Amino acid sequence: MPADGVPWLPKSEILTFEEIAQVVRAATQIHGIGRFKLTGGEPTVRNGLVDLVAMLKRIDGVEDLSLTTNGQRLAEMARPLRAAGLDRLTVSIDSLDPDKFRRITRTGDLAAVLTGLDRAEAAGFSSIKINCVTMRGVNDGELVDFARLTLRRKVTVRFIEYMPLGEAALLEQADENPRPGPSAGCDGQNRGDDVLLPEWKAREIIERELGPLLPVDRQSEAGVGPASVWRLGRGRPLGRIGFISAMSAPFCATCNRLRLTADGLLRSCLFDGGEIDVKSILRSDNGRLEALAHAMAECVRLKPGVHSAHGGKQMSRIGG
Repeated sequence: MPADGVPWLPKSEILTFEEIAQVVRAATQIHGIGRFKLTGGEPTVRNGLVDLVAMLKRIDGVEDLSLTTNGQRLAEMARPLRAAGLDRLTVSIDSLDPDKFRRITRTGDLAAVLTGLDRAEAAGFSSIKINCVTMRGVNDGELVDFARLTLRRKVTVRFIEYMPLGEAALLEQADENPRPGPSAGCDGQNRGDDVLLPEWKAREIIERELGPLLPVDRQSEAGVGPASVWRLGRGRPLGRIGFISAMSAPFCATCNRLRLTADGLLRSCLFDGGEIDVKSILRSDNGRLEALAHAMAECVRLKPGVHSAHGGKQMSRIGG
């Protein structure tokens, strides 16, 4: 989220839980979509999140429900979320150094996040994913440490290329003193054109220290999404390593995702795809499943062949 915050919307402009559930019903009953993810911003700050999870899991056809979180509230919420039916968790961690983590997130407490991971495992979440946005000059010196986590924890560490979204464009001139700041292109702290660390370079850094990475069958990874999946070839790793490379190797041709924003927009792409307002359908057309399903089909048609180099909206407003 930008340092000066974002404009707060009136509650009336935010979808209710019942409206979110109606969109999910249209997706399951008409299109046969069965996998859903709750993101943000930060979903754990929404009042009643556990109730929403329980509501969605009761809908026929919901096969898998996951959540992406910064982990700050995970220690207290892991068990209730699991009891409500949440299937999987992804936790965003961009540094394993407490001071750097706080600078990147501005307020984050790494110890609280790591405690949350322990509580999540104890609550019954298996194969937890950790998302790390790779940034040259910021956390590229920690990639080996992140990869080593897979030797002792049953987690999939996913290295995500920095994506310039909102005001965080990749500049033509490199910043001589790149600073840790909010990751994933969410802020106006431009880091220079060399901040992007492509997948091939990240793999090179890891393999130089820990040996070869061996490919893993994608079908064996729950919620694999757009990631390519690997494992360390040395030792006996409990976990896996993934790479999501939207900048160096766009996967637009196989993207099968739509995003529903908190204020009721279906968005076809993180970067620059079109949007369709479903809040108006929910509130003026009685939320008819057929109308909602048609909106989804129309939104798919708006997906770009290949996304642009810079997205127009901040991640804090459209979700991961």
